[in-house]
Order: sequence, then structure tokens, then C-alpha cells
Amino acid sequence: MANFLNGFLDGLLGGASNPKGNLGDYSHAARLYSDDALRLAPKTKYLYHVVFELGNGVTKMLPQLTARHKNEINLLVKSVDLPSYAIQTETKNMYNRKKNVQTAINYDPININFHDDNLGITTTLMEAYYRYYYQDGNHGASGVSPAYNPRNTYKGGEFNSFRYGFDNDSTEPFFRKITVYQMARKEYVAYTLVNPLVTAFSHDSLDQADATGLMANQLTVAYESVFYSRGATSDGSIPGFGQEHYDKTPSPLGLQGGGTESLFGVGGVSSGISSVLGDLQSGNFSLGTALTAFNTYKNAKSLTREGLREEGAQILGNVLSGVARASNSGVPNSQFPKSIGNGGSSTTTQASGGSVNTASPGYAAKVAQAQSNNQR
Repeated sequence: MANFLNGFLDGLLGGASNPKGNLGDYSHAARLYSDDALRLAPKTKYLYHVVFELGNGVTKMLPQLTARHKNEINLLVKSVDLPSYAIQTETKNMYNRKKNVQTAINYDPININFHDDNLGITTTLMEAYYRYYYQDGNHGASGVSPAYNPRNTYKGGEFNSFRYGFDNDSTEPFFRKITVYQMARKEYVAYTLVNPLVTAFSHDSLDQADATGLMANQLTVAYESVFYSRGATSDGSIPGFGQEHYDKTPSPLGLQGGGTESLFGVGGVSSGISSVLGDLQSGNFSLGTALTAFNTYKNAKSLTREGLREEGAQILGNVLSGVARASNSGVPNSQFPKSIGNGGSSTTTQASGGSVNTASPGYAAKVAQAQSNNQR
């Protein structure tokens, strides 16, 4: 005798035995990298900010460098190395075993590459370093009586009338400290280089045959220790970040700029919910979080059954396209020779990498299952 619970029990048993349907697969990587608002996803390399703190002597020598271009120097860092360490160890003989012990730690120098900008800010920085420590750079090469001549390094009436080399009265360090901020998910990890000292600096090369290359300047910096710190990338937490040449107007496709009236996608409802939950979990609730929540709520109210159906159909089409491109071995995007039989009357569709029999019961079952999941 029929029972009104039969349909419910059939659906429950079907979901327990086959919860992902006919098109689902294991998603270990998705669970690892996507859960908790991408908490364990790898960081990207382009989200960073470098802060150079110059000494008082540099400010006195070139006041315009710090007064007008202090933050711009930080923004012109093309690439930078994070600190690395080399630990010296020795193997000692104990009574019945070998024992490794640490004897010293060495801080490997890092390279900092700047864009050689048209205004010449980074070149001026390197010139200032040269003139600050070495007296040679302060002697002009033009004029009636230049400091250099063919027979004497410095032309003058008396011995040592011109100072040279380290004889420049520079006692305070040029760089007080250099801090590299690595950012991700509205948080930063800061690496502060203690007592940085330039061990090499170089300008780029010129080449008439290179019509597309970009000029760069490079510093190699040694340091004596590293300080670590962490925090939220709120206003003012990173010196100079988000102040000059920074567009603070949100994109209309982004969550804070309005978002999109879709369930999935970059500015969709699902992405907005994930962003708000991530801020709440990390304790970084701000005005931007409230704006994201408001836009997400507004877009969620605008969702329609027809829009969800069209979006689901588009996702379904992409999934089926991937299934059609898969080979018999189950490896997607791999092309292997396949033949279409001529003995039957089955309808086949030729796809990249092989053929799909659209009239087969298996293909129809997959399409029906996917449509049923989309309607639910």
C-alpha cells in the first residue's frame, strides 16, 4: 500500500547513497583552499607594500626627497625579496649517536628592484645614498676648476684639500629601517629589516634593440636582524599605503560598489555572504563590511526564479561541455583518437577529444539529474 512517506524516504535514501548526484566528484582541494573564506588558500605575490624610513641626515641633504616623494618611493618598488636565513650547524659525536647543534645564524641579503621612473625619483634615491656616504659624489665635474684632473685625483693647492671616499662625516645610517608588508584577506605580515645597509646598487643597461623593455634600479641590502609583526590593513596601519595615487572608489561590479544580481560570481550573493562571514570571523568588521552586507541583502532580494534558472543552465552548460571534452580515461582536456561506429543508428555528437552519444540512456540520466538539482 502506498504511503505518503515513500517519496520522502526515497529522496532521503537517494541523497545518502549518492549525495553528489551523477556529476559530482571528490573536492579535497576545494575544501582545503575554499573553506572559511579562503583561509588556507595560497597568497598572491603582487599584494605587498615596502616602507623606507630615511635618517635625519638624508632629510637635511635632500629635503624634497622626503617631503614630496616619500610615499612615492614606496610605491615604485617593482619587486622585493623576503628575508631568508642560513643556519650554521655542526655534527658532534655523543656516546652512542650523532648530534646536530646550531653554531650561528646568517641573514642573507635581499634584492629590491625599483622602476626607473620618468621623473627620476628612484635614481635620486640612489644618488642620495652615494653622496651621503661617499665624498666623491659631491665633487662637481663641471665648472672652471673641476675637482678631477689627469694627474691628481683631486686638484688643489694643498695636500688633501679635497676630501674623498668615506671622509664625509656620515655617522647616522641612511636607512633607519626597511619594512616589507605582505598582505592578504585584509591582514598583513610585516618583515622589518634591522640596521639595513646597502651592499650593492646598480642602474639598468641601455639597448637600442630593446624597444619594449622597462628600466629598473636595484639595491642589495644586508641587515642584522628581522622583526615580525601582524595586524589588520585598516587606515593608517601601514604607513603610506592607500594614500597617494590610490583609487578608493569601489568598482560597480564589486561587493562594496553594488555587486551583481546573481547567486554566484565575483560580485554575487554567495561571494558577499562569504566576505561578510570572513570579516566577522576574523574580527575585521568595518564600514566596508556593513556596506557589503547591505548590497548582498539588496541583491539577494532581487534574485528571481528565472534568473537562477538561467544562471544554473549556464553552469550546467559549462559542466556538460567539460564532460564532452573528457576522454574515456576520465582525463579532461586530453585528446585521444576515438572512432564512431557505423553499425547502429545511435545519434552521436563529435567533440574535442572524442564523441558523445547524446541518445544513450547514461547521457540522458546525467542531464535529468543535473536539471533536477538545478530546480531544487
